[in-house]
Amino acid sequence: MLSRSIRHVLPMQRRVRYVSFFDRLFSGDETVEESPMAFGSSEYHLALLGFVSMTMHPKYSLQNILRDDPDFLMGHVLVGTSQYLSPQLHEDSIASLSKLNIAKDILSRVESSTLEKWHVKALECMVTGKFRTAATIYEAILRQDYSDMLALKCAIELYDILGDKTNKLNAVSRVLPLWSASQPGYSHLLSLQAYGVTENGDHGAAHTLADRAMAMNEEDAGALHALLHVNEVQGKHQDGASILLRSTDSWETFEVLRTHIHAHHALYLIETGRFNRVEKLLRNEIFQGDKTISAKVLIDATQIYWRLVLAGFDAPWVLAELQKQWQVVLSSKEVALTPLAAIHAYTVLSQISLSFDFGSIGLGDENWNTSQVATLLQKDIIFFSYPVSGYKELLQNTFDAIKAYNEQQYQEAANLFLQIRSQIHLLGGSKVEHELYDMLLIDAATRGRDYSLAHLILNERINAKPQSAQYWHTFATVMEGLGDDDAVQGARQMSYVLGLGQAGHGAA
Repeated sequence: MLSRSIRHVLPMQRRVRYVSFFDRLFSGDETVEESPMAFGSSEYHLALLGFVSMTMHPKYSLQNILRDDPDFLMGHVLVGTSQYLSPQLHEDSIASLSKLNIAKDILSRVESSTLEKWHVKALECMVTGKFRTAATIYEAILRQDYSDMLALKCAIELYDILGDKTNKLNAVSRVLPLWSASQPGYSHLLSLQAYGVTENGDHGAAHTLADRAMAMNEEDAGALHALLHVNEVQGKHQDGASILLRSTDSWETFEVLRTHIHAHHALYLIETGRFNRVEKLLRNEIFQGDKTISAKVLIDATQIYWRLVLAGFDAPWVLAELQKQWQVVLSSKEVALTPLAAIHAYTVLSQISLSFDFGSIGLGDENWNTSQVATLLQKDIIFFSYPVSGYKELLQNTFDAIKAYNEQQYQEAANLFLQIRSQIHLLGGSKVEHELYDMLLIDAATRGRDYSLAHLILNERINAKPQSAQYWHTFATVMEGLGDDDAVQGARQMSYVLGLGQAGHGAA
């Protein structure tokens, strides 16, 4: 992980903390005495592996360590990073800023290594919305220490936020050849690679990688996550649901991933019209009573809401809850909102004509230049990801398309969605989340009676997801608009064969 973590608090004796097995193994300085207060590498390393594999929240796994050793810098960094990237509640997102402030305070008092300082700087950039700069810092850390799994995990998550699917995969590919399969955490690298591979379109290879990761570690939540995406983007909903059913005892214990898995389950249930079960999942597993869930979880809930609506199921209570919770999140200016979160918030808030503050969106370094980042780190570094021209215009056009749709200006909405669809991935998220834009385009074209356009886009979607009962159901509606009775009958039959309606409308 990190090079040796050296700490020095005047007038106390200089202390060293090894933050990984490899750090202790390869550290050449044996003259620095380790403080009796310092924990060994195992606690931090296990907490890090739990975060990377999406099975444990560091705020729990490091709780006792940080209580007993409040100056453990990388412990605070790990907790703060996880609270920003994988928050369950909105209060977790806010807490990431508190952890950043604690880490900065420790840096002012404790002698720290260069890589530790870079980790703190990366966390600061991330929390304040300078996502591309943060990703660049994590890449710089990996150039110094290829085995730093925190840097790798964060870089990949940031590339997901930035919509950089190429580097989402290549970040793993750049370090994987340096690893040995016997190193702890190797299966998690395969899981990260599997996710990147499926995001780049090679679903068969992704499935193979995920299977290999699970063969090495059957509790690898990242591998399960990759498999769920592989099945979802191909429309293999029955296969995905079967995987979830067989592994329920395992994934119910995955603290970081569990709620997101329920969201995937909801998508599978929508495919076969089990809308009442989806509502139960939202009430009992995704929403958390009176607590405000995080923007990341709200993205999942918003996706579920729109897919219910587009499948013909009205869910006004879900809309009301989303509008209430998104307003709470947007009112907090402490931490930056990702563009993907802003878009999802706008899909529901624009229905009640609320003004939207672009200042809350993390676009703080879209006009950066490489010399500024190099100066920040005081080192010549390699830049793998660069800003895309017209980014803010793309974001604005996406808002305009959503606004037109919600105002029932369907022809305008369809035209706008057409204009942005080839670049929409740049606004962040996965292929599963991107699919919503095409679903809105199809619905806008259908409602605007542009059945020919809806037909063409549906052809694309059915080619990608031939086993999607909902797409075949929509196809029947479009064919009815085009007056093709034979196609209507065939599409309805296909939809039923694939499971839609077999358990009754809205069946529990």
